[in-house]
Amino acid sequence: MNIENLIDDNLTYSGKCHKELILKGKEAYDNLMKSSKNPLKYNTELLMKILNDNKDTEYGKKYDFANIKTIKEYQEKVPITTYDDYAEYIYRMTEKGEDNLITVYDVNHYAKSSGTMGNPKRIPVSILSEKNFTKYVTAYNLYMMYKELGGNWINYPVLNLVELSFSKLKNGADYASISGKIIKEYDENLTKIMTSPIEAIMPKLETDTRYLHARFALTQKISYVFTSFVSLFLESVRYITANWELLVEDIEKGTINDSIKMSEDVRKNLLKKIKPMPERAKQIRKIFEETDDKLIVPKLWPELCCISGVGTGGFANYLDKIKEFAGDDFNFYLTGLTASEGSFSVPFELNNGEAMLIPDSMFYEFLPLNFESYDEICTIDELEVGKKYEIVTTNLSGFYRYRMKDIIKVIGKKNETPIIEFLYRLDQCLSLTGEKINEDHLRKTVYTTEEELGFNLIDFSVYADSDSSPMKYVFLLEIESLPEEINLDLIKETINKNFAIAEPLLGYKIEKGILNKADVKLLQAETYLLYKDLRVAKGTSSAQVKPPRMIRDDLTKRFFLVLLDEELNQ
Repeated sequence: MNIENLIDDNLTYSGKCHKELILKGKEAYDNLMKSSKNPLKYNTELLMKILNDNKDTEYGKKYDFANIKTIKEYQEKVPITTYDDYAEYIYRMTEKGEDNLITVYDVNHYAKSSGTMGNPKRIPVSILSEKNFTKYVTAYNLYMMYKELGGNWINYPVLNLVELSFSKLKNGADYASISGKIIKEYDENLTKIMTSPIEAIMPKLETDTRYLHARFALTQKISYVFTSFVSLFLESVRYITANWELLVEDIEKGTINDSIKMSEDVRKNLLKKIKPMPERAKQIRKIFEETDDKLIVPKLWPELCCISGVGTGGFANYLDKIKEFAGDDFNFYLTGLTASEGSFSVPFELNNGEAMLIPDSMFYEFLPLNFESYDEICTIDELEVGKKYEIVTTNLSGFYRYRMKDIIKVIGKKNETPIIEFLYRLDQCLSLTGEKINEDHLRKTVYTTEEELGFNLIDFSVYADSDSSPMKYVFLLEIESLPEEINLDLIKETINKNFAIAEPLLGYKIEKGILNKADVKLLQAETYLLYKDLRVAKGTSSAQVKPPRMIRDDLTKRFFLVLLDEELNQ
């Protein structure tokens, strides 16, 4: 199927939107393959354009952008920065309406960071950066799906699990996640391309969106699933499996069960949009009654071709869990490294967690892990395969030589452009005696333990217990099903063995009695669902709620400790 030859009259609204984006995605793919052959050339050209465009801003004048002609001059004149260096500028932009401070590009949106450390930040997103997001987060994604899977899905709506939560800043700009900004561009046409109603896409706090996404998706054909983290789709499928009888009854009768939480006005509006669908209800009931295993996804949605979302790093273990419901040959578009500051990398094929840097997205510099001087900083052409680096970015929204605190590892090259994998956040480590435990250590420990013992892990968190003597790390695990032959003592023993393998220094300190062995506590069912719901109720976008793999504050620790499973922990 040649996408250019598709006749618009034969396409649904979803089909027309998909066609337009696929064409943009093809252009993005072709440009990326071209720039990947000489990444430094394209990266340098972008830097010089940014400096020239912004030479008359307050920041540009301060650091003499007008007279910078080389990367070396840029590094000599402009300092390495963090968010605090821009806080006053952003305050003046959002509270006083000033412009031309850090960027000449129009900024009408501020991305709300996930806020895992302190208060959420306000990250400026220029219109130029927003277009780049659409180009590499949406259009490129769809082209890769079309390129490898064909276009049989093109006319069907998407199951979108990214919910939007918007507020306005004093200067009138939107304040929300960047993924929400991209989705909102469809405005009143959102429900023409998505299976979920607006009441689930932009929900009121008390609305049970888990029910709404599932109920409306079950009544329609689906092209693909778009989500921030692939774990959200797993969560949705598990919900359907556990509640299919209630869902089928509502679909059959055109009702919404009284047990489903939502305000009366939301319920009234939704009931106007639904009608009894006895034939579809009959099909779904038959699927669940006649399916002996978990393999329900291809039976419920035969046209569903792919899931798009973060499925690497801390979310890689969810892929096999999803395949239990979707089949071993199911396809994933594993989103590369994307943040509020910009799009850093994209995959170059489906079902591959490897992602290549995007030379024309932002200007990159890299600090080697455990660097001793900023003089060690290097450019995109100087990265070495096998080494770890912290990303420093100059982006399209007014951040210059900005330390992302994201640690990546270079695992190869595509043409001449580095292929990277995200490892962890530099500022998100645990340390009791200077050992610096990061998320990569914890993931290896827990996932290896899960595989060895054969239980089904929902999620986990870890906190540092400095009150015990000797001090110790405590693992909190929510397990879906615990085999009869597996007990808490065996889990602790295996956790400690794998923890010491993941970080040998830790094993040494435990052996010498400097630290105590790690402890393990088991959580009640649906603890992480409750955590997510409470975060959303406090105004955090569901697209940004991640499991708190490292717990640093007493409030979060108390939340989880209250939800320990007393019977399993005996």
